[in-house]
Amino acid sequence: MPTFRYRAYSGAGDLLEGEIEARSGDEAEEALFRRGLTPFETREASSSSGASVLSQLSFGRRAPGAAQIAAFTREFATLEQADVPLDHSLRILSAQSAAPAMRELAQEILARIVDGSSLSDALSRRPDVFGAEYVNVVREGEAVGKVGPALTDLADMLERQIELRARIQSALVYPALLITLALISTGVVLGTLVPSIAPIFADNGKAMPSGLQLIMDAQANAGTIGLVLAIIAAVVLLLRKMAQTRPTWRIAIARFYLRLPVVGPLLAQFATARFARTLGSMIKAGVPLLQGLESARAAVVNAFLNDELASVIDSVRGGGQLSGALGAIPFIPAVAPQMISIGEETGQLDVMLLRVATMFERGTQRSIERAMGLLTPVLTILIAAVVGALIMTVMDAVLSINDLAGK
Repeated sequence: MPTFRYRAYSGAGDLLEGEIEARSGDEAEEALFRRGLTPFETREASSSSGASVLSQLSFGRRAPGAAQIAAFTREFATLEQADVPLDHSLRILSAQSAAPAMRELAQEILARIVDGSSLSDALSRRPDVFGAEYVNVVREGEAVGKVGPALTDLADMLERQIELRARIQSALVYPALLITLALISTGVVLGTLVPSIAPIFADNGKAMPSGLQLIMDAQANAGTIGLVLAIIAAVVLLLRKMAQTRPTWRIAIARFYLRLPVVGPLLAQFATARFARTLGSMIKAGVPLLQGLESARAAVVNAFLNDELASVIDSVRGGGQLSGALGAIPFIPAVAPQMISIGEETGQLDVMLLRVATMFERGTQRSIERAMGLLTPVLTILIAAVVGALIMTVMDAVLSINDLAGK
């Protein structure tokens, strides 16, 4: 019998974790209800790591893209907010979808709904398409009977992510072209000019210029240099893999990222925005604060901030204010707890959280756009310096050849 990991709330509001044996996820949740617990998350322990691969193998088709999932979520939210029954909504989505992958996805979800699964449980069976954050938001929406608003918030979030990704990709086109042309130019210089010039000095018994000698030595030891670089890359990958299995390492690395001069504040703003957006959407949908905090914490990918948010949840569970607990977390922008405190005092916590999210999302977007704008001139200068140094080295060698010819 499969084993399911669960996170559930007790009657006193405590979040409990454990394992339970059941034939299906629905049966596991029913068993938890019989124990007096309210399930927050249940997943099969034995197959969670390979669920994505097995899911793709079982259907034999490529998973839908991010843009398709965003469009699917937007259309689904529109139908749900129009009070169209869930099964009818999925039938409509299946019928009108032009992409075969999305049509099959809607049919698969519909089949699970007809078999008695909840929407969140049906979505959780496709982790290759719907992440844990997506499923948690839908589950909380189901708990309070507001699936439509939950899907709307998800659609807004996905569309913002796609827009930001598209802007970054567009801004990287010109730098990528510059790098490609620089590599081609460097290859021409190193592959044709240098090998043609170097033998002239050897034939005349003269020492090569230092720059040309450095290039020839690098070419002669290319195998050794490549081996050293490969070893360094392997060590980095090994350390990264080890860090993934050691929470203390992941937390330390995440804290180091947050300490970086330019990248750190950007990561902190992004994490704050995701936390505030998720929590604000949850509270707006009627989800209790503690449950919303659990989902919002899951949306924060930075391991250090994620770990610190556990103490925030404990503080709120003990009767503390959310703003005070957030203010004690390092790297969280100071304005966030201040605005959240105003929301707590005025009874508009959800509204203020969404404003905080919007403010930091726009700030993050502006910062990324400025960085992308600076990337092009910086790369131009660096590439010009590298190519110019190579050309100067070759010209120095050519002038030395002229001196040899004059003698």
